[in-house]
Amino acid sequence: MNISSITRLTAALALTSAVAFGGDSHAIKVGKVITMAGEPIENGIVLIESGRITAVGPASEIQIPWDAEVFEAPNLVAFPGQVEACTSQGMDRANESIDVAPFLNVVDSVDPVNFFYEEMLRAGITTLNVQQGNSTVIAGRGMIVKPSGMTVAAMTVRPEAGIKIAITPKRGKSRAVQLMILREAFAGLRRTLEGLVQEANDGNDHARREALAQGRDFEAEDGKGRAMTGSGWIVEGLEAVPRASIDSKILPLLAIVEGRISVYMACSTPMDVLHGLEIAKENGFLAQTVLLLGPTCWKVSDEIKAAGVRGVILSSTLEHTERAPFAEEDTVTVLPTHFAEKGIPFALASQNSTTQSLWFQAARCVALGVDREVALAAITSGPAEVIGLSSEVGTIEKGKHGNLVLLSGDPLSLQTQVRYVFIEGKLTYDRTTDTRLQHLMDGVQPEGTSADEPVVEDIHEEERTAGDK
Repeated sequence: MNISSITRLTAALALTSAVAFGGDSHAIKVGKVITMAGEPIENGIVLIESGRITAVGPASEIQIPWDAEVFEAPNLVAFPGQVEACTSQGMDRANESIDVAPFLNVVDSVDPVNFFYEEMLRAGITTLNVQQGNSTVIAGRGMIVKPSGMTVAAMTVRPEAGIKIAITPKRGKSRAVQLMILREAFAGLRRTLEGLVQEANDGNDHARREALAQGRDFEAEDGKGRAMTGSGWIVEGLEAVPRASIDSKILPLLAIVEGRISVYMACSTPMDVLHGLEIAKENGFLAQTVLLLGPTCWKVSDEIKAAGVRGVILSSTLEHTERAPFAEEDTVTVLPTHFAEKGIPFALASQNSTTQSLWFQAARCVALGVDREVALAAITSGPAEVIGLSSEVGTIEKGKHGNLVLLSGDPLSLQTQVRYVFIEGKLTYDRTTDTRLQHLMDGVQPEGTSADEPVVEDIHEEERTAGDK
């Protein structure tokens, strides 16, 4: 491991390793709690036990358990941990060049010591939906993570939490070719399943023998066949085919058609949206579809509403200007306001991971005339609903994960700082111990990183030299 890797790992350990300030029971006392599930609570207390919120309310009404470790910050504001609804950062590589790659999994690509996760903690983001980029037609399986932990397993909130499908053509492809590849992927899945059923009916066990040769487990649940489900097309008789016999490269596509995994559909134009909705309807996955929209896609919002998708994720562009060469004024559409008025669940997306993160996007919304509560919901409860985690995160309520951020002031103020971040009740970020930030803001040189520091004598060097001889 080289010096830069050691420095990276040390800094990441300092930021992402949970700082224990007690056992499993915690009480956080603050000047105000913005729950995003009701009115703000002055002089509030949040009780957390085993990572879950057990009570939240005014200090006068909450009885703190005798064994709870109390964290007091009377001058700070508690706010729900923000939720990034879709990002392609935090991996060693955001994109793949393969057109159809649902057999891949970002669990093999997520980098726990990536600086990106440090930035997420500094910005108060506690939940991230990591999906591959748009350079495939059907991407690998994504996952939902928290920006804390030194292993992917420790970061995992929900594995295999979705697959991205790009309707917008990847570089070098026309829209016609992009859509042809996408349609053929699902048509090929159907032909393969029908072929397996026919083989099973004919007594041909070639697929089973091939799967056994590949080491697949027929003793587990997947060793049994089960009827195909879903709201689109159905292959009858699939219960005669053990799921372990089906090629693992196409099983994720089957999960899409059966409605067992979310689909994040990237659409940059209104026409992309219409094509995407058509394909989703044909293959029965409209209900678990989330649309990632370009700035002009608001023009088909009525069709989006009628389709009944789970929600939409807006780009970092929050308004669209329609140029009118023969009119006196251009027409400006504020996208968050438009989708809120249409009753379509939506989430905001960060413009970047540092100065223009989710809170900045929410503040921009308010500056554009969006209702303050709508803007705040679009970075907390809104994205939690869109990615299917509304019962777990997004608000400070009993039963949800103890993910909250302690702020120095108003969540949308440019002067407000993220002072502390709690994830599942554990103190995960403390601004006062953020060595990288101290170096940047205050010029404090982290120990062991200055070129002028004397080299520490290696007391074992002589022993190693003697051993080599």
